[in-house]
Amino acid sequence: MRKSFCTLIAVIALSGLSLAQNTPFFPEELVVNATTLNMRDAPDINSPKVASLQKGAVVQFVEAWNNGQWVQADTLDTESPYAPWLKVRYKGKTGYVFGAYVTGTIGLYHEGDFYFNDMPLPQLNWYGLYRRDSFADELRPITVRLVEEMNEMYGEKIKVLKTNQSDESKFIIGSLEPMKTGYAGPLGIYDVRDMYLSGELSPGATVSIHPGGDMNILNDTTLKPSYLLTATGCARMESNEYMYVRVTDYQLTLLDYTTQPPVLQDLTPWVRTESEEINPVVSISWYGDIDMDGKPDAILNDCPYEMGCRDALFLSSKAKPGEYLRKVCEHFWPGD
Repeated sequence: MRKSFCTLIAVIALSGLSLAQNTPFFPEELVVNATTLNMRDAPDINSPKVASLQKGAVVQFVEAWNNGQWVQADTLDTESPYAPWLKVRYKGKTGYVFGAYVTGTIGLYHEGDFYFNDMPLPQLNWYGLYRRDSFADELRPITVRLVEEMNEMYGEKIKVLKTNQSDESKFIIGSLEPMKTGYAGPLGIYDVRDMYLSGELSPGATVSIHPGGDMNILNDTTLKPSYLLTATGCARMESNEYMYVRVTDYQLTLLDYTTQPPVLQDLTPWVRTESEEINPVVSISWYGDIDMDGKPDAILNDCPYEMGCRDALFLSSKAKPGEYLRKVCEHFWPGD
């Protein structure tokens, strides 16, 4: 059952930037989602205030305190939320904010996400990715809301994410900056597994991604880039009392064959497991051109934790020099 990272655990549509193993992901920019938020000198609610941030203020992520460990904002209040303390920069000032009250400037969501806290939905521009026809996806502007519905598993009413569309979206994006709408990819009624028999990126797998082209645009002969995702590694049987397959030296690489020699981007840090004892489980669930810059974007799914998986949106428009794709947000759930 999928649950939004940024709401199930308060904010990790937040989740961020760092590439180091065992370090949570946090986005490069965060937006304040509370009416006012104190930026403090140290990661403590009793620390001196550096600045007062208003709702909608955008801050730059610097680092997560104590490797992003989740703590309670006020240990004397049993109802106080849990989240990480984040070091941020705002208008030349640097300090700490409590992560429950900020969210990423780009967020990945799914219809039916559960919300277990009292924070409102972020004030973002909302878009849904929908099937337009058999071979085309489109991005539509939408409105979203939280609706309370009875849930049998929890035995109580749970807030659920809904849209104003009659169609069910493939996924939802919240973006602080307005996005272009219209044609956004070539899959349509199909998914990656229909096109390639498998979207799994286990060792030995290769999957091609491309932005597609809108057949409704006449005389569009523009050649657009196509990249290859390749997965390598070693799988062997561990001979102990349980006998299980162990994958080591896993690498996920993007290859651009339009240059000679081909150019590579190592995507492995983005899908690295929390522990070396956990086998990497990685797949691609969507590709297309969500930012409409003529280059491929993708959503990768991986399960880096002992309990839990995530979808992560990779955008070409956010890539830095030497990159083709950059992770901008993730959507976490404890399991299916």
